[in-house]
Amino acid sequence: MRIWVIGRRESARMLALIGVILAVLFLGGNFFRGVQATAASKRQLHIYSVEREGKTISLGINCAWDNADIPQLLDILDKAGVKATFFVVGQWCDKYPESVKAIGDAGHEIGNHSDRHKDMTKLDRAGIVEEIENASDKVEKITGTRPKLFRAPSGAYNDLLVETARGLGYEVIQWDCDSIDWKGYTADEICNKVEKKAGPGSITLFHSGAKHTAEALPRVIEYLKGEGYTILPVSEMIYWDNYEMDVQGRQHPLPKAPDSGETPSFQPEKGRN
Repeated sequence: MRIWVIGRRESARMLALIGVILAVLFLGGNFFRGVQATAASKRQLHIYSVEREGKTISLGINCAWDNADIPQLLDILDKAGVKATFFVVGQWCDKYPESVKAIGDAGHEIGNHSDRHKDMTKLDRAGIVEEIENASDKVEKITGTRPKLFRAPSGAYNDLLVETARGLGYEVIQWDCDSIDWKGYTADEICNKVEKKAGPGSITLFHSGAKHTAEALPRVIEYLKGEGYTILPVSEMIYWDNYEMDVQGRQHPLPKAPDSGETPSFQPEKGRN
């Protein structure tokens, strides 16, 4: 039987080799994780919320079902002195042009919610363009103003959708505060959900035609004002340039250049609710 004896020199070489192997494995793992993180950071995200000075929040109301509560919603917002952003579907415009006009005439912002409320992630670029532009054509025909915001049906999106919408000149909007009113929750439940989820820079999700939205909205607005929030249309709260997005879809203003005098776009008006 042979007995192998390793000398000091061979032992040192072996330890060095093991060290090299371990270093390669460690660095390789870190490199792979770095690639994954970079890939995630490159994903095209909707705007979920906004980081800015003060307590601001936006009311986003989707219009895809009926229009029965639109007069009531507009009356509530008018009495509260609040402007909201209504995201309307093109087919909804076809059915209820008088409601679209009433929203615009009341001074509220109208955003694009697609033409037929399809899953936009299943469309190619041409299909996405058709869905978005057809809806905006209908809004512009009724109100004279073309939407500049887009919210995807059901919040479903991919890189192609975001890139295409932004290429058409729209900013893409999601939400971080879901009232979940579409589930038929009571007004108390809707209010509780908003109170728990709302934060500075939040964008909310409500629906016209939901069972208890009109009942809950005055209480939601009263709560937000009581907490010191300034309620702004979405386009006045978000940044349109000089910003960066984190992985949560939250906008952050870029630092101002020294002595440039530059300020972030769309600062909220003082004293506005």
